[in-house]
Amino acid sequence: MTDKKETSASDVIVSSSIQVSGINSDAILADILMERLREAIQLGGGNKLVSARSGVPLGSLTNYLKGRQMPLTAAFRISQACGVPMEWLAGGGEGTSFAVPHVARRITQAVNSNIAYVDYYNVAASAGYGLCTDDGVKPEKVAISLHFLKHDLGLDPANAIMLETSGDSMEPTLRSGDRLLVDTRRQHILDGVHVLVVNGGLLVKRLSSEPSGKICIASDNQLYKEFLTDASRFRWGDPDGDDAITVIGRVAYRLQAMS
Repeated sequence: MTDKKETSASDVIVSSSIQVSGINSDAILADILMERLREAIQLGGGNKLVSARSGVPLGSLTNYLKGRQMPLTAAFRISQACGVPMEWLAGGGEGTSFAVPHVARRITQAVNSNIAYVDYYNVAASAGYGLCTDDGVKPEKVAISLHFLKHDLGLDPANAIMLETSGDSMEPTLRSGDRLLVDTRRQHILDGVHVLVVNGGLLVKRLSSEPSGKICIASDNQLYKEFLTDASRFRWGDPDGDDAITVIGRVAYRLQAMS
């Protein structure tokens, strides 16, 4: 009868996969591996961020945290995304903790430097006949990639807000429930999809400047009629309750859930 070979850290590293837990794995080593994987993911900014950076599917990452076998290729990508040594993640090295303060700070700073916080108003800009605005609504803060805002959309986080749409008048461009990123910077020409306040109602409509000096307010849904009004009625800023049409901002991006 041959002697039973014990599992060691070096055996784990050279095998084709890492068994985080299981009947045949050493209990102490399994605990170390699971703890290190959790610690690495925490340092890397959480499951979603590590999944995006490493290319490891979120479902697979969740399974590894539950004890499923983790291929070495996945472990290597996770270690790179989290900024921890591969050998340490696989159970090697001294000690069971890698979260020394300067490493944790460096990773946290790198993540936070690419995050902008945008005001999200939990009110709907009606793609229909308008919803009454609520002056008492206080915005929440939503974290968005700073690189995405500035370089992809050309937006300044200080002049961007987010809100939701309601109604069908802007279909198929916008659907009810879409989240909109709105650029609140003042513009000289009113063209494109904008969020407006008209007679106390919050609307999202397509604006176009006419040669006559009037502004066309239209819906993308042909069931709704367009209408013309004088450009002098439009103003930027806070609604003041008179006959003016207040422009909140231009819709720069939509976030649409897949049906």
